[in-house]
Amino acid sequence: MPAVRGPVAPLLSAAFSTVTIPAGTSPLAVAVAPNGNVYVGNNNSNNVTVISSVSNAVLATVPVGSNPAMIAVAPNGNVYVTNQSSSNVTVIDSATNTVLTTVAVGGGPFAVAVAPNGNVYVANSTSNNVTVISSVSNTVLATVPVGAVPDAVAVAPNGNVYVANRNDNTVTVISSATNTVLTTLPSGGFPGFAAVAPNGNVYIANQTSNNVTVIDSATNTVLATVPAGIVPGVIAVAPNGNLYVTNTVSNNVTVISSTTNTVLATVGTGAGPFGVAVAPNGNVYVGNSNSNNVTVISSATNTVVATVPVGAFPFSVAAAANSNVYVTNANSANVTEISPLTVTTSPASPRCGQAVTFSISGGTPNGTAVVNFGDASPTVTAALDATGSGQTTHTYTAGTFTATVNGNPTPVTVSPNPTTPTLSVTPNPSSCGQSVTVCATITPAPGTTSVPMGTVTFTLPNGQSQMIPVNGVGQACFTTTALTTGTLTAAYSGDSCFTGSTASTPVTVTPNPTTLTAQPSTIRLRLTPLPEFYIPTLSATLTTTSGMPVAGQPVTFTAITLFGPVNLGTAVTDASGTATIHNAIVPVFTVATPFYTATFAGTACYTASTAHGILLFIPLPS
Repeated sequence: MPAVRGPVAPLLSAAFSTVTIPAGTSPLAVAVAPNGNVYVGNNNSNNVTVISSVSNAVLATVPVGSNPAMIAVAPNGNVYVTNQSSSNVTVIDSATNTVLTTVAVGGGPFAVAVAPNGNVYVANSTSNNVTVISSVSNTVLATVPVGAVPDAVAVAPNGNVYVANRNDNTVTVISSATNTVLTTLPSGGFPGFAAVAPNGNVYIANQTSNNVTVIDSATNTVLATVPAGIVPGVIAVAPNGNLYVTNTVSNNVTVISSTTNTVLATVGTGAGPFGVAVAPNGNVYVGNSNSNNVTVISSATNTVVATVPVGAFPFSVAAAANSNVYVTNANSANVTEISPLTVTTSPASPRCGQAVTFSISGGTPNGTAVVNFGDASPTVTAALDATGSGQTTHTYTAGTFTATVNGNPTPVTVSPNPTTPTLSVTPNPSSCGQSVTVCATITPAPGTTSVPMGTVTFTLPNGQSQMIPVNGVGQACFTTTALTTGTLTAAYSGDSCFTGSTASTPVTVTPNPTTLTAQPSTIRLRLTPLPEFYIPTLSATLTTTSGMPVAGQPVTFTAITLFGPVNLGTAVTDASGTATIHNAIVPVFTVATPFYTATFAGTACYTASTAHGILLFIPLPS
């Protein structure tokens, strides 16, 4: 038996990262459902913590019975938790993480396994029998007597169920087709754990005789007894068929070939190795309960590739389909997730709209990595090459995200992309009232393929504003006839990807020259009810020099008398450009005034103009 001790690896090798996930009190058992949910049995808080193997977030805490011991998952996704002190099994739906039912079993249920036909086999350690539960109906199908203190259950590919009876050093073989005992076989001293190799051989770890019993599941005969270390504990099977047996007292792992049933290697570990699991990428993870770390062994070379620190008293180890490994830390009330991947992103400080490249290493050779980008986009699968490396790219909006690659969290902070607006005014200069097209083109910084969206608010020199959405080519335009001379401003709002920005440009608008024409008018005397002088009608017409009427402008009428000017009133021009005042009351001294003045003060769009109209005194109506 060659003795191989792997080289001492640095703690937390660069190819491995860890995440600590809170659990209940004394987490012991751990199992992974087909949907990737991880189920952790908390022995002293009587519940199960459910963890996502994608995000490593705690999805739920499910109450179960007293002192949950072991967990198994049926092909339909039902999760079976043995409750050692309440003599029942809690059934959890892995789709909803709710309790489906509680099934009464024998005394002290501990080990549990699922047969290919979906039947669940529960070893009752104090009543010395096995309860058979249908995973379809969750009802008890049978109770099968076995040996003293059944402590382990394993199922062979042919459906035979193997129960290790700790106190009488035997293995009971049950047919899952008939739920009857086929035979009882001898084992070594104190058989504690069982596993089945791909070729159908069954391996029983014997804790006091320090060896492993090998059973042929086709003939139900003992093939061999293989020596192991001191107090062999848990057995895990690698994809290549090699078995890894943790030796709790001798602080090593025995590697057994399931082809030859001989010892291939003995690999040194930390102190008190107990839980062990093999990830789909072939790495073997051994939880060292006394040194609070995990030894990682390559199943290809049977050498230690890393030692990863975990919580206090690591007990059980389970691997998810994405090669994330979960270790229950019984004395620190948490779970450590170990990821073998290293993920880097570039550019180091990406901007929104830039493609972010995820570079992956340390994965399964010629395998895949599941990448969740941490936003609302779909999860993708990146192909890995023969070195376990690969790449994928993603374009983000601005913000802080946590991408996960095979569950390994990777923070990504994306800055908003700066923008520069460019204003165009056509024509410029223009004439007042002329139709003018104003456009703002929003240009992002180089290196992005995204197009800015959002809105642009245009503010005209006269204070008027207009909000225009940015179109699909990064431009916002509008047409106006209300432009005046001054500064035109465009304020881009920004969006989820691009920063806001502002630009301005001077505009020149030439006012239109105007002409004011005043109509002759008269002053009359009215005797009733009291004598008074008045002007029946004052009228003036405002036009451009080209003869177009100017509507909506105020015209002020004034009489220039010997005693000074007299304000006759103000009127606004109508659609024909005419401003009219009716029945303007005037003082008596106005009768000597031969004319009145009509004045348009002008605007930014129209020049000022003045006209004089004849004003005659005709005392009484004819």
